Amino acid sequence: AMKSGDLRPGDFCYADKPFVAFLKGGGFNQQHVFGADSSTAVTQTQANLDGRASLLRLLRFVRGLPGCEKAFIAKMFGLTTARETYRIVGQTTISKDDFESGRRFADAVAYAYYPIDLHTSAGVRPQHLQEGTVPTIPLGALVPQGSEHLLVAGRCVSSDRLANSALRVQASCMAMGQAAGAAAVLAHRLGVTPAAVPLDAIRRTLQEHAAIVPEP
Repeated sequence: AMKSGDLRPGDFCYADKPFVAFLKGGGFNQQHVFGADSSTAVTQTQANLDGRASLLRLLRFVRGLPGCEKAFIAKMFGLTTARETYRIVGQTTISKDDFESGRRFADAVAYAYYPIDLHTSAGVRPQHLQEGTVPTIPLGALVPQGSEHLLVAGRCVSSDRLANSALRVQASCMAMGQAAGAAAVLAHRLGVTPAAVPLDAIRRTLQEHAAIVPEP
């Protein structure tokens, strides 16, 4: 089907896994729209159109398989969402080596846990962390270089592409958001920039609100 053009790269994104597993599971989170851009309404609309076309190509292919003639779409999301997006250049940039080694940053304000998980046209091959390795996220990765009263949290954290493929997941983003929120409130109260807030004050505030905080 790929050779004939009935399917295109991304229609079955887990190219390193057997297709029969997709069928036995009754479908899965499946399509990749390579090069999708969510930065403007025009490019997001195009990504949505490309995603729906991909889904229809896969449905036609499955219906052509013996015993699958009555296959149907049980669930479809309305948007093609972006797995990767713009990242800031922060006071600190988290690298793949930092992440995989579980580097304990001096200004760590949150933990991460997910494996390196880059999705490409060659497939998806998560690189699991070594047992006992728990990466940390520094406050400096949430502060854009040259800024004074600005913090970021989530996928735009200052990191290289491979580290970002692990940091982008919900638990890490929630932890970053809580840390950024605490730093912002304390900066306002103390009349300083977020980067100048004492780390022990940030960590203490996070602990008061039941966050899991890296030890100094």
